[in-house]
Amino acid sequence: MRHLSVWLLSACILAMTVWAEPIPEPAESDARYYIELPKGGAEAFFRYTPNRIPLISHHRAGPVPGYPENAIETMDNALRYGFGLMEVDVAELKDGGLVLMHDDTLDRTTTGTGAIKDKTSAEIARLKLVDNEGQVTDYTVPTLEAALKWARGKTILTLDIKRGTDFKKVADAVRATGAEDYAVIITYSLEQATAFHQIAPELMLTVSVYDEDGIDALVQSGINPLKIIAWTGTSLKEPAFYTALHAKGWRVISGTFSLDDKLAISGDNGEYMAIYASGVDVIATDRFWAVQAQIRNPNLFYFVRRAAN
Repeated sequence: MRHLSVWLLSACILAMTVWAEPIPEPAESDARYYIELPKGGAEAFFRYTPNRIPLISHHRAGPVPGYPENAIETMDNALRYGFGLMEVDVAELKDGGLVLMHDDTLDRTTTGTGAIKDKTSAEIARLKLVDNEGQVTDYTVPTLEAALKWARGKTILTLDIKRGTDFKKVADAVRATGAEDYAVIITYSLEQATAFHQIAPELMLTVSVYDEDGIDALVQSGINPLKIIAWTGTSLKEPAFYTALHAKGWRVISGTFSLDDKLAISGDNGEYMAIYASGVDVIATDRFWAVQAQIRNPNLFYFVRRAAN
């Protein structure tokens, strides 16, 4: 039991260290860094080119103290540090409403309790969101419709559709809000990707690809190759594998969630650049501010929008 106790103590210390990490203020507090695409421009934006600009994907919308996960206000705060994608979770309510929520229950991230599938839209609207430190905020649970409307001309939402949520309803919401260029659908298997593509062939998809056989299967799947973004997991692959994906015209997304914890302690954030150099195009991260500080290129011109007075 002594070894188990030591391990648990170490895990608790690591968790406290990560959450206690100071988060710097952005260089300009009233600036926002937006991605704005022409109509039908998502395909070209996600098409791999050798001179691609490194991107990040904000895991669960980029929560930090005071800003809870899966909130519009949290995404707006993250865009003060730089542009990028926003990974958010979509859940379906008892009455068919769609909201941004990761967990199956309300207990951790809201002032409510119980299973989200048993709640109505009216019940959810009365709740407040809780940040990852357990502090109640003034922010409410956003509907998918509100998030999609907000995202247009600002960022691209990558939609993680939770189990039991009707994909067709999600696709209909994207269409109804005119957000086709600002929404990407996350899939977890080739079968799921194929099924979703049949329902909404106009939408971009992230598809899991882990080896050469996966590349071949994806090529033969019938999915429009112009709609594919390759998700390669949370462990680094050999550069040759990324090169093979790029040869198909696909950008690569890789998650650094385990590495994020380590770098929060070591402070050696230059490791993020080594990941980009290996062939990853988009880093999905819990430390967006740290990655943004690494990828900011002084030779690029940024169009910055300032908050209205």
